[in-house]
Amino acid sequence: MAIIVIKSAGMLVLATMGTVSARVAGKMGGYSNKMGGKSTSGINEEIIWISISMAIAIAVLIAIALCYILKEKCTRRAAYREQS
Repeated sequence: MAIIVIKSAGMLVLATMGTVSARVAGKMGGYSNKMGGKSTSGINEEIIWISISMAIAIAVLIAIALCYILKEKCTRRAAYREQS
């Protein structure tokens, strides 16, 4: 588990990232990938697409947070220049 701490302009943001584990059923015992005559391989594909879209969403949120931090730094730097 990783904990990310972002401190900017008197604001503290904590984000935790836990590990995610998944079990994939193999051919143990009498397991079959057909339920009621339909193949369940589409479920795995759906999980992959959901994982990819979640990763993209997380990347976009991180990019927004970094842009906000850069904006705050530039604002502080401009205010400091005006003072001196």
